[in-house]
Amino acid sequence: MSGRSPATWALRVILGLLFAAIGYTKLSGTGNTIEYFAAIGWGQWFRYLTGSMDIVGAVLLFVPQLTRYGALLLTCSVGLATLISLTVLRGNPTWGRPDLVVVPLIITLLTVLLGWLTRAHRRHDHAGT
Repeated sequence: MSGRSPATWALRVILGLLFAAIGYTKLSGTGNTIEYFAAIGWGQWFRYLTGSMDIVGAVLLFVPQLTRYGALLLTCSVGLATLISLTVLRGNPTWGRPDLVVVPLIITLLTVLLGWLTRAHRRHDHAGT
């Protein structure tokens, strides 16, 4: 499956819209994001940082030449969310629930898949081998 296939484009659109919505929610402080980031304990600056990363990454997904970079940025953001859920928030009755680990893990894997599908392909010259 190439980076231009319909399935890859569908994944770009789905993840792009998802991360745009997630980023907006973080930046606007809606959807319990303020409480979630308070539970992490690193301050609200971290909410703004990850929300900005989500928006920038979402935009990059829609630029074919930059999709892999957007996927990398988003993998860092949502991958970190998965690790935080597994470590910092583990045991928290509100934010340490299994679904708050599984969902970001699935999104991380889908974002890694998109990055892999849109990676740069190098041509190998086999004439000398």
